[in-house]
Amino acid sequence: MEPNRIILLYDKIKRKTASEDEQQEFDQLLQDEDAEQALKMHWDQQWIEVLAEDKSALQIRNEQEILRDILSHEVAARSIPLNKKSPGYKYLVAAACVLIVLASGLFFFNHKSSVSSNQRTVVHAIVPGKNSATLTLANGKKIVLSSVANGELAKEAGVKISKSADGQIIYEIIGTDNNSNQLNTLSTSNGETYRIRLPDQSEVWLNAASTIKYPVSFANHATRKIELIGEAYFEIARDKKHPFIVESKEQRIEVLGTHFNVNAYANENNVKTTLIEGSVKVQKLNSNAKTLEGEQAILKPGEQSLLSGDEFNVKQADVEEAIAWKIGFFKFKDENIQSIMRKVSRWYDVEVIYKGEIPQSGLEGTVSRYQDITQLLDMLQSTGLVKFSIIKNKIIVSK
Repeated sequence: MEPNRIILLYDKIKRKTASEDEQQEFDQLLQDEDAEQALKMHWDQQWIEVLAEDKSALQIRNEQEILRDILSHEVAARSIPLNKKSPGYKYLVAAACVLIVLASGLFFFNHKSSVSSNQRTVVHAIVPGKNSATLTLANGKKIVLSSVANGELAKEAGVKISKSADGQIIYEIIGTDNNSNQLNTLSTSNGETYRIRLPDQSEVWLNAASTIKYPVSFANHATRKIELIGEAYFEIARDKKHPFIVESKEQRIEVLGTHFNVNAYANENNVKTTLIEGSVKVQKLNSNAKTLEGEQAILKPGEQSLLSGDEFNVKQADVEEAIAWKIGFFKFKDENIQSIMRKVSRWYDVEVIYKGEIPQSGLEGTVSRYQDITQLLDMLQSTGLVKFSIIKNKIIVSK
């Protein structure tokens, strides 16, 4: 599901320009969890704009009435029922009643000042990331996926590798020549993201600057083991006889069938594993990343493990924050400028340079990953905490 599609349909309905087919498509998309999350974050961002424009109480009530009308009449009255057990259904009902004035809707305004966005100097256009990656086959051949046509890419070890019309890499078993020693590698650079369906039908979404290494075929393996550098979201096909293993920075995750997110970037302080559905066992590796040290945890849905050096803890997760990147958003929760700019650097493929001492205040907000970078920087600058200058592909941050 393309996150921007449901937002486009929502905006058409809001302007009363949507056709009947588009209204029905909107209803159908609301049954998709990724679409619900994308629309929810879009609403949050709209409230950011409402607050930023200092609208009158009457104008804000008008905005609320529009949203109430869309949810209670354009959606709820239709014949396609939502799943009442899903978090999305509860959220939509709440949205229609209390109008989604969420904490994240306050964005950076806890620190807002009168600083003018004109203080930001823009010399070079910086564009958001794109759907692309590099696939390295077992024979060493590299395929840049954004520059190849859809269809079959290669055949290895009884497996056909192809690129689908929606830009996904798909592995399909076509024979019995399953060489267990052959490995493929899928890598994204800064400013890239990609999705892959593995030979066991598990699906993986790679965030920017990330890599997974995996067997061409899982046949003749007792486990389905892959290696991760960076960040990825996993939806694992259930197979009780062959546990799925993810090894990343200083930890090992074992699953049978579940949905979870792993953030294991080298330049982040914590390795974060967030469970969305099912159950996973997270175990700490020793310093040579080969043997287990004994510290482990069985995560429940909505929990997150954090590994930082010798510390290993489990806490309740902000699931929306953990998977926001997958559906096209940044979501910041009590993050300082340096943490935010690491995400910006990876996605927009820019170098960030700091001048002077930068405040460590925690900020919150939700922003589309596909908007112009200047909009994000303007929002950050409106806090009065920092100023930005852009020179070519460098962002200079100063007080």
